[in-house]
Amino acid sequence: MKPSKKAPEIDSFLESITGRNRVESILTLTCATCGQDAQNVAFRDDLSWKEFNISGMCQTCQDEVFGVSEE
Repeated sequence: MKPSKKAPEIDSFLESITGRNRVESILTLTCATCGQDAQNVAFRDDLSWKEFNISGMCQTCQDEVFGVSEE
């Protein structure tokens, strides 16, 4: 598990919004948005898993933020 690199200012901004450290959340498989355990979450596809490594959001939070794709 390797979190994507972001400028320190971006990580600081995101932490000020969520109250959680994005990098730490990804490394511990915890959602950076809701704080839920993301280790046993069934991510919908590879793109959703990739998004977790970028944002730290579990599938539920991704669905709330981006909407559910109807494929």
